[in-house]
Amino acid sequence: MTSPDSTQRNPQRHNSEGSFPERYATTIKLVIIGILTLVLLIPLVMIQSLINERQTTRQNAIEEITSKWGGKQTIVGPCFVIPYTKTLIKDDLQTVVEQNLVLLPETLDVSANAVVESRKRGIYDASVYGSDIVLKGTFDMQALEKSGVSLSQIKWNEIRLILGISDLKGIKEISPLQIAGANVDFEPGVPASNLSLGFGSSTVAEKQVATKEKTGSLFGQGMNAKMTFDEKDSPIYSDLLPFSMSMKLNGSQGFYVVPVGKVTKVHLKSDWTSPGFDGNFLPDSRQIDQNGFTADWKILDINRSYGQIINGDDDASMSQMADSRFGVQFVQSVDQYRQNMRAVKYGILIILLTFVAVFFMEQIRKNAVHPFRYLLIGLALVLFYSLLLSLSEVLGFAPAYLIAAAMTAVLISLHLSSILRSAKQGWLVGALLAILYAFIFMLIHMESYALLAGSLGLFVILALVMYFSKKFNL
Repeated sequence: MTSPDSTQRNPQRHNSEGSFPERYATTIKLVIIGILTLVLLIPLVMIQSLINERQTTRQNAIEEITSKWGGKQTIVGPCFVIPYTKTLIKDDLQTVVEQNLVLLPETLDVSANAVVESRKRGIYDASVYGSDIVLKGTFDMQALEKSGVSLSQIKWNEIRLILGISDLKGIKEISPLQIAGANVDFEPGVPASNLSLGFGSSTVAEKQVATKEKTGSLFGQGMNAKMTFDEKDSPIYSDLLPFSMSMKLNGSQGFYVVPVGKVTKVHLKSDWTSPGFDGNFLPDSRQIDQNGFTADWKILDINRSYGQIINGDDDASMSQMADSRFGVQFVQSVDQYRQNMRAVKYGILIILLTFVAVFFMEQIRKNAVHPFRYLLIGLALVLFYSLLLSLSEVLGFAPAYLIAAAMTAVLISLHLSSILRSAKQGWLVGALLAILYAFIFMLIHMESYALLAGSLGLFVILALVMYFSKKFNL
């Protein structure tokens, strides 16, 4: 017979003889914590959906601003569109069809000066610019002899010079085209028939939308100037035809040039201090300081995958032209939505490690923490990402992260200090949470070594958890 005194002296034996919840209380608590961790994945997924929604809202606001000012601008040309007739014979039937040759300039010099400003729509802003552009160059009409088209087939009186501009409403001023000593006024549109638009490497769906809206292509929008060449006085035997023109062009987010010249030189200057050089070619030289940047490109025809004379209906060559565009983006270098999304992906790690720390403190203090308290702590950790998203839209990511992390760590510290009845233990969990937030912030801003640093950090954290867990009889 076991006396009451012996039972008191051997509490482990008493616990082993207790009810099932008493014998497995710690295990049940761990299972509940695991279930709560999984349940909290639901609001984390909702936060990710919210980030995508806010990013879409921002993009819509930018499109609303730029739709009234001018979108990304791409300049193509000027180029000659030379119509000619071709006789096709099928089943002893002759059919005369009209096709086009696109003659690219021998040299093209582009000089542009862009002044960037920020336009707001609510809390969102978009970078728009006004630019002064000068185009100069020469045409070598003798290159037509290499086309394989007889000069008698060419409709000399229907030759047009075309200039592709991706968003015509951005044109504020344009000078007449000076070519071969004459001034020619531009007319809106690109009236040449059988001319491939050239969509580059766009998907089929993007091509269908662009075809319908006449955007996103080389000559979906543009201008033309009618030439008055006479077959009797063919310019093919003349010297190089010089041309020049200037314009004031508004745009937003980016400025691009297609290197149509056999030698294309571009000089771009702007007051924008954080340019993102984009496209198929990087500048040969660039200088960036607190006053803006200057950049220079020199592109040769051997750097491209198309020649100086292209069949107008050759979609492959026209798309290669579209792919060869290059320029600069006037956009913010930091995307807070991408950083927010990366932060949320570490959310389950923060929640799990915080729960582990609270559980250890619970075992140390011998003061049980109700699962509802764990749920409240988890919701506070999830709310951190909502705070981060909303604050980053106004303050930027780094200040928003600091404020949201401090608010969350202090809130959880005060809450645990109360339920553990120990300010030291509560603030210790808060300090551990602050270290975790700092670690995640470092991973978000690392690129090449983020995986290595994250793996090493998680290994160290797991080792610490394993070390402290052996102190408890779980």
